[in-house]
Amino acid sequence: MLKKISTSSMFIKIILTLFLLISCSVTNNDDKNKISPDAQIYKKALLLIEQKNYKDASAEFENLLLNYPFSNLALKSEITSAYSLYQDNQIQKAINKLNYFIEMNPRGELTMYAHYLLGMCYYIQTSERGRDPSLTQKALNYFQIINTKYPNSKYAKDAKLKILYLNNRLAENELSVGKFYLKKNATGSAINRFKVILEKFPNTSVIPETLFRLSEALLKTGLKNEAKKSVALLNYNFPKSEWSKLSKTLLMEDSNKNIESGFTNKFTNYLKAIFD
Repeated sequence: MLKKISTSSMFIKIILTLFLLISCSVTNNDDKNKISPDAQIYKKALLLIEQKNYKDASAEFENLLLNYPFSNLALKSEITSAYSLYQDNQIQKAINKLNYFIEMNPRGELTMYAHYLLGMCYYIQTSERGRDPSLTQKALNYFQIINTKYPNSKYAKDAKLKILYLNNRLAENELSVGKFYLKKNATGSAINRFKVILEKFPNTSVIPETLFRLSEALLKTGLKNEAKKSVALLNYNFPKSEWSKLSKTLLMEDSNKNIESGFTNKFTNYLKAIFD
């Protein structure tokens, strides 16, 4: 699971900025400066977040929602409760709460944050290679919502970086599957996987190896001209890549195999002519 250290400070700042207690409801006309019970709970929960006591903070937010469901702090409590669950690694509970929040509140600044936090809930589950790629895709979907619906928001820059990273992970997954097919001599399936990478993830770091593997697969199927085109594309776009150097060796080996194959056939025919 990805560490949250890099995002925790940002989240805390967001919480304190977005959900700062600006005004409190009053309990009577004689004491207008007295903080209402719901505001007291909310303030206590925010302090617990600052202390990184996320479990107790989440419990306080739930306490507010249970006892003061019509409070003007209810919406903020819903979203900050989800944030506390996220930080406490209760990811599925956070996801459920955020989905419900978005369903009930499809618009607004808090909804924008809910989409971002949902993306983070899936994002932190994508660190281990071999994990279900659907988690990566879900994270990508939520960050793309930020990128398209809220391009000027405070979350947009980070969302773009996450999108680049996640696209790279999806491309890596496709490449791994393609290499597996290639190893099993299922060249047709391998070629299809490599083409998916080139079409859907053209700006990812795996493109040089993908072009090399595609050339390798094409040579195995006897499509030499197509393989040469793939190698040419690799060398033109990534001249300093290790895969460009290997591609030259790949073509030389294929050429040597053809020479050896031709010699073997001629020698076999010669033996047949002598002993038949």
